[in-house]
Amino acid sequence: MDKFEEKSVLSTRVSLFALNSGSDILLIFAKQPLPGQVKTRLCPPLTPTQAALFHACSLADTLEQVSRSRRFCPVLCYSGDAAYFQQHFPQLPRLPQGPGDLGARLTAAFAAMQALGAQRVCAIGSDSPDLPLVQIESAFDVLSESDFVTIPALDGGYVLIGSRREPSAAFAGIAWSSEKVLAQTVARVESAGFSCRQLAAWEDVDDEAALSRLARRPGALRAQRFARRCLRELAEI
Repeated sequence: MDKFEEKSVLSTRVSLFALNSGSDILLIFAKQPLPGQVKTRLCPPLTPTQAALFHACSLADTLEQVSRSRRFCPVLCYSGDAAYFQQHFPQLPRLPQGPGDLGARLTAAFAAMQALGAQRVCAIGSDSPDLPLVQIESAFDVLSESDFVTIPALDGGYVLIGSRREPSAAFAGIAWSSEKVLAQTVARVESAGFSCRQLAAWEDVDDEAALSRLARRPGALRAQRFARRCLRELAEI
C-alpha cells in the first residue's frame, strides 16, 4: 500500500474536520466497558459488573467534558466492538486502537494524527473523569514551546501526555502499569534531546482509595454519583 492509499484508509476512520492541517487533536483512549475486562483493580470492593458500569460512567463524563472545548478536536481511540462505540458516541470521530502494548498503540495513534496534519497531539484515558478541562487545554498551550508535556498521575504514571514531535521516543521500553511510567517516559524523551514539561498532577481512579476520594470531591458527575451509591451500599452491608 502506498502513502496515498494509507492516508485514504486513515481518512475513512477520522472525520474530515479533524484532518485540517494545523488541528490540535486530543486522543481519548477507551476500552469497551465489559465486566471482567475493565477496572479490575476496583474488584473488590466493586463487582465486575459495577466496575464496568463505573468505567462506562467515567468514559461518558470524560467525552462530555472534552467535547465542550473549542481548543482541540477530540478523537475517540477505542478498543472493542466498533458497533458499540458507533451506537453510543456517533457524534465523535473514532479511530480503532492498533495491536501491541500500550506503547505501540499510543505511537501508532499519535503518528496517524500527525500524518493527517495535526501539529499538537495529546492523549488521555477515561480513568480521570474529573480532570479539569482547563488543565487539558493548558497542555496544548505548553506544546507551543515544549516538545512533550505530561500531567502526572499520583501513582507514578500520567493522566495526559502530549507531543509535537515524532512520538516513539516517549513510548518505547516503558514498564507499563507500574510506578515507573512517568520517570521512564521523561528520561527517554530527554535522552532523545527533546524538552518535556510537567503540569500539576491529577489522579487516576484505579483503586478503592482513589474511588473514595473521587466520591468525596465536590461535583455531580455520573462517575461520582455512581461511586457514592456503590460505597453507600457497601457501608450498609
